[in-house]
Amino acid sequence: MSKIASLVPESLKSSKPSLIRVLNNKYGSDPEMVNLTVGEPDFKTADHVKLAAIKSILDDHTHYPHNWGTPGLRNAISQYLARHFDLHYDPEGEIFVTEGASGAISTIINGLCEPGDVVLVPCPAYTLYRINAELCNAQAVELETSAPDFKVTPQLLKEALDKYGDKVKVLVLNYPVNPTGVTYTPDELRALADLLKNYNVAILDDEIYADLLYEGEHLSMAKLLPDQTLYVNGVSKNAAMTGWRVGYICGPRDVLKALAKVHQAAISTNATMNMDAAQEALLHGDEDTAKMKAEYDRRRKFLMAAMDKIGFEYTKPKGAFYLWVKIPDGFDGDSMAYAEHLAEKAKVAVVPVAAFTKLPVRYFRISYAASMEKLQKAVDGLAKVFAQDQAD
Repeated sequence: MSKIASLVPESLKSSKPSLIRVLNNKYGSDPEMVNLTVGEPDFKTADHVKLAAIKSILDDHTHYPHNWGTPGLRNAISQYLARHFDLHYDPEGEIFVTEGASGAISTIINGLCEPGDVVLVPCPAYTLYRINAELCNAQAVELETSAPDFKVTPQLLKEALDKYGDKVKVLVLNYPVNPTGVTYTPDELRALADLLKNYNVAILDDEIYADLLYEGEHLSMAKLLPDQTLYVNGVSKNAAMTGWRVGYICGPRDVLKALAKVHQAAISTNATMNMDAAQEALLHGDEDTAKMKAEYDRRRKFLMAAMDKIGFEYTKPKGAFYLWVKIPDGFDGDSMAYAEHLAEKAKVAVVPVAAFTKLPVRYFRISYAASMEKLQKAVDGLAKVFAQDQAD
């Protein structure tokens, strides 16, 4: 052990890494495995977006940009949100660019929370919310949602808000939801907003999958409660730009002014050429997103039909690119054991519910951000194992 190992705080030692990444690292290099773990688009970044980055470099956009992001990108974000979601943010003071949407999440939680504060997280949920709360010695409180839709209700939320009182600093609201693929209807969001307006709590409104909605209408919580909402989005999912690491936060200018200090202290600012590429994607990439969305929807329908035929129960996804599948009742082990069972017998890597909640529910996540060829191979393997398990 090194001399300085004892300096690592317990909060960091005890924080567990993302199980999704652990499984991807474990199975990602296996040529026989159909890896459906990571939620990453299998599409390539559009050529016109790549060319924008190349032009940026050739035009010598290689120096420190504004800490809040380039003016061009902030203007593009403002136009994009107005065009798609009827959200209106001033590029000067109400929008700042982060190192991916993950950077936005980290900035909000670390900026608003102190030791002992509470972050409410409807579960199952993306693991990064919990990890960031733990790292700043706040408490991530899981709100136990129920099958089949796993959505937080006003009653469930009110119980938690009243129980923890002033300790609650942040409520996480992510939709379409990772890992279930469900979303909230406008009426459901209005009911939550009617409750939340009575509490002094910040809403971390993670809408990174908002462009990938296949059924229903998308309404942003930022439209309902703009004074309480910190809107998070980015270009990773809708523009297939996961490796470019460009996200953003929109919200009240007084809060953003404070949060910008957190992000600036961590990374100073984003890479200029990456922001120029994101600007191109937001201004001229609607057709690219529409094509990807149509293909994801085709895969979604294929998987649902396949699960129905095999006999798996699942939560119907209306957005994102995930299928939330119930572990058959006849299997005795937990979700991690079932994921290992599928990896061994079906050669299909999925993510168990343990990656998204500590609650003892029995589900696993399939990412259909993969080619139809891979999905067909996965379905064949799952069907074989399901039939064998039923026969045993």
